[in-house]
Amino acid sequence: MVKVREIIKKNIDRQSHFEEYFKIIDIIQANEFINPDICIESCKALIEGISKTIIINLDNTKTSDNIDDDNLPKLFKESMNLLSNNCVDIEGDFVVRFSAIIQVLGEIRNKRGDISHGRMAPKAIFSSAKLASTVKNITENILEYVLEHYFTLDFANGKMVYEETEEYNSWLDDNTDFPIKKAKYSQLLYENDYDEYESRYSDEFLKTDETEEEVVVLVEKPVEIEVPEKVVVEVEKPKEEIKKLVNTFDEASFWIEPTTEKVAIFAETENLKTEELRNLITDYLFSDKKPLRDDVAMAMNEKPALKDKAKIIVPLTDKITAFADQLKNTTEEEE
Repeated sequence: MVKVREIIKKNIDRQSHFEEYFKIIDIIQANEFINPDICIESCKALIEGISKTIIINLDNTKTSDNIDDDNLPKLFKESMNLLSNNCVDIEGDFVVRFSAIIQVLGEIRNKRGDISHGRMAPKAIFSSAKLASTVKNITENILEYVLEHYFTLDFANGKMVYEETEEYNSWLDDNTDFPIKKAKYSQLLYENDYDEYESRYSDEFLKTDETEEEVVVLVEKPVEIEVPEKVVVEVEKPKEEIKKLVNTFDEASFWIEPTTEKVAIFAETENLKTEELRNLITDYLFSDKKPLRDDVAMAMNEKPALKDKAKIIVPLTDKITAFADQLKNTTEEEE
């Protein structure tokens, strides 16, 4: 499963929830030779899970509540049809043939699975390590093909993707006198005022090369160079944007011993990692932006199942931000 793992790792910044499939990949690899039927069953689970995720992400009418999760070949075929609608080089013939292979894998699992359907003892049919290796290799080859196409899709709905504009982000950070060392101006601008982020890209960044060429020509001439009014506006503009994005949070005066103790108690009560919770609170009070779901999940000692993620993490996020606001208000009152 090296190829599947690498494809997911390469795209983890864009679709971080795919990291949850590393657990199943680990089980597949660990049981290939010692528990072949568990390996085969986990291959089926991996295909099934990825198929569901693709369907939900590409069909806005589908949710975890209304998706048909009892028929693996049907699930896989539906996910492939959605991909073929978005990827011109996936032919309908591929969908049919791949679905037939998936049906065979599902039948093998149904007859020999050790976990999902439960089995009687003594077990009547045992799969060999060779069969498990064959199923694992087929699964990897199919998922490599599927994921390579899936991750080529534009999930930003026409928006610029922050991770794919490194040169522009560096330009923003380098040309802005930003007072917070722990945060990037470019990322705060992207997350809090996307319209301005996109506007500066077209109005300023793309014209940088043209401006530099004009300056070179002017320098060669023995005349005085007047600074255009536009330059003054561009220099002052980031300061105004900083006022919009940054509040008066003072990290040094906030993280005093009483605050740290309260955070430790809250973390223990909510079964969270103390250091990760502290980072979530700091980032939230810096930016006034609620933590991302994936960041909250990383702070949990026991991560919820994918189907329960939203209903558990959303109220937990609200609880964390309310707690952070309460801490800040208490600190300011004591001052």
